[in-house]
Amino acid sequence: MKTNNKLKALIALAVFPLFSNVYADLPSNPFNYAKASAAYVDATNTATGMMERIYFGGSFGASEADNYCEITKGCADKDSSWKAFAGYKINELLSAEAAYTSIGDLHKAGAASDISALSVAGVANLPINDQFGIFGKAGFSRWTSENTDSKKSGTGLTYGVGAKVNLSESMKLRAEWERLPSIETSNTEETDINMLSVGIELSTF
Repeated sequence: MKTNNKLKALIALAVFPLFSNVYADLPSNPFNYAKASAAYVDATNTATGMMERIYFGGSFGASEADNYCEITKGCADKDSSWKAFAGYKINELLSAEAAYTSIGDLHKAGAASDISALSVAGVANLPINDQFGIFGKAGFSRWTSENTDSKKSGTGLTYGVGAKVNLSESMKLRAEWERLPSIETSNTEETDINMLSVGIELSTF
């Protein structure tokens, strides 16, 4: 038993300097767990706040082309339309929004046009009360018109106005009118498109 105790003492004396060197290399100040936790909470709250500013939705309605059927009989200048959109609330009064819109088909005298558009816009919001608000929007669109005689595309202005009704904390009913000017429906003609739509806006994050 005495021999074992002496052996243990010799091993301890040999190992102690190694542990002393390791301990000497450790930081002198202890890790601040409270500060690290607070930084993590702040970063999480910031990320959550940014996600809460995102919204998205879809709407359905009708489109109409100005001056498309003034002369030609048997002409269709109206069609159903739909839109998918997503946005980011910069603050309570201003948002940035992107959308894809299927505007619909136009027909006259054996010719047809299938029109769609991608758009980005700034949206100015004006709350009237806790349940209702109005907004105006203006931006740019990249439209495409698949015509019988050619395929046309271009970039132009887009603008509109609308209203929102809060159905819940994360859901709004949204109605709006939009206009896309100067859409080319053939090699020689162009028209302005008006759209009315009703849809749902969601912010579920």
